[in-house]
Amino acid sequence: MNRKPPSRPRPIPFIATGAIIGFIVFGVISLLGPTTDEGYNITYDPGVSLGFMSVVGLCVGGLVGAVVAALLTYRK
Repeated sequence: MNRKPPSRPRPIPFIATGAIIGFIVFGVISLLGPTTDEGYNITYDPGVSLGFMSVVGLCVGGLVGAVVAALLTYRK
């Protein structure tokens, strides 16, 4: 018999999807969060905060996507 090996998920779409979802989630969090820190009397620029949180969201989301792809690839 000619059996095909089981198909493996491609990791790049998982990483890209996780990065996009992380970008959106962290972007919304930065827009809805406070713009001042009363303890130190600092005012945050919303654009800077959006940029910083978006980069963090891209990294965290990409990492989560990579872990999910790795878990789906690993089979006993």
